Amino acid sequence: MDEELFFNGMLKEGFDMDLFLKILGGLLAIAGAAVVFAAKPIVKARGLDKKQVVNLETDEETLERLRLQKAIAKVKVIGGLIFLPGMLMILILFR
Repeated sequence: MDEELFFNGMLKEGFDMDLFLKILGGLLAIAGAAVVFAAKPIVKARGLDKKQVVNLETDEETLERLRLQKAIAKVKVIGGLIFLPGMLMILILFR
């Protein structure tokens, strides 16, 4: 079977772009939501809280909590940035 004919036929007849984009949007939304909900375990597993810089003069326990919260917030922002395009795709395609 000629590959060019196979791919051209698939794109013309059997390939539904709307369905593909809906699935892709759903996967992006699910992945972003998973990152947001698993932010604390991600930070702990990767040691991201140790890399945060906090310019504050206070006791060590408070600094550790602030570093942890700062790292969690950054991971949640990244998860939101993954979630947002997927949700926009879903909203536009299911209109």
